[in-house]
Amino acid sequence: MNARILAAFLLCLTSTTGCIIVDHDDDDDGGPCCNTPAPTYPGDVTFLWTFANGRCADEPDVKSIKITIPGETLHNGGVYACNTAGVDGIVLHDFAPATYSYNIQAISYSNETLYEGSGTFTVNGDVRVNVDLTPDGMSYALVGWAFPPTTTSQNPSCGQAGVDYVKAQIDGGEWVTLNCADGMTNGGVETPWLQDGSHGIYLIAYGRDLGGRSDMPLYTSQGTFVTSAGSPRSETFRFFAVGGLSVRWELWDGNTRKTCSEAGVTGMLINLKDRTTGEFLYPDGDPQACTGAPILYQYLKPGQYEVHIRAMKGSTIAYSNEVLPDVLTVEAFRQKTTADNSHTVDLVRQY
Repeated sequence: MNARILAAFLLCLTSTTGCIIVDHDDDDDGGPCCNTPAPTYPGDVTFLWTFANGRCADEPDVKSIKITIPGETLHNGGVYACNTAGVDGIVLHDFAPATYSYNIQAISYSNETLYEGSGTFTVNGDVRVNVDLTPDGMSYALVGWAFPPTTTSQNPSCGQAGVDYVKAQIDGGEWVTLNCADGMTNGGVETPWLQDGSHGIYLIAYGRDLGGRSDMPLYTSQGTFVTSAGSPRSETFRFFAVGGLSVRWELWDGNTRKTCSEAGVTGMLINLKDRTTGEFLYPDGDPQACTGAPILYQYLKPGQYEVHIRAMKGSTIAYSNEVLPDVLTVEAFRQKTTADNSHTVDLVRQY
């Protein structure tokens, strides 16, 4: 019997009315008897808003701000001035401890939604919510990237990966050049304003390849990300190493080499078959001019590729190497250029 229980027992012995002693098995150390939940507290919610990082003073077309919190009845129907007492925000009082969702709209003088934002907040005492409202139906994403491990680092920096800069393309639009380090700090690089929904992105990281040439593609990555009005997301894409090859061709008519015009060739169809996956990179062939060689393929995963080439005369295959296609090896970080070991494929007459 511990000291506290013994004291209670002795007190009972001297009592004329009797008593009941209750002992908790898990309370031998004199502390609380059980694992009670941490206390929670009601609080006020302070909303502070910006408009694509701008202030109320920058947006004279904004008449009011409308806040909606499902399950809550707000003063004045949730409609407030854009600026109150010099602050772009509002304080809402006396929320019970819980997690809430919210939607905020910036309303124009013609009652149109100009900007919008949404999210969640948790009350356990006073809380502040900072929200950057975005144009209605538009948003942006933060795009970041990571490189595969190297011999010196599991999470290499741009310098450790040998990368000087990154180019990005969204939804097949224009290519933009980005500072490599910006994609690895502060959540990533902010995209332009985009319509809500899914978007495709293609990234290429450039640096010096194993041949010593600068401005060569070393890594690529592609994928999709989703934008949602008022809720910018951060997406990270992992690069993979690439190399390249360069091909040209000769047209052989028996033992005689023919020019494109002599052979009547109107165009070429080139295909690369990945010998690891057995898949062709260009299901319908990559069309090229007969006089366009050499042709560069710079964004290939390392490995072996069968090179299939057809020289076309209209819709007829005039020359080809498909009976015994050439096999070329692509090495990571090594690009083939017009001045560097372009491989020549012999095409033989097919009719």
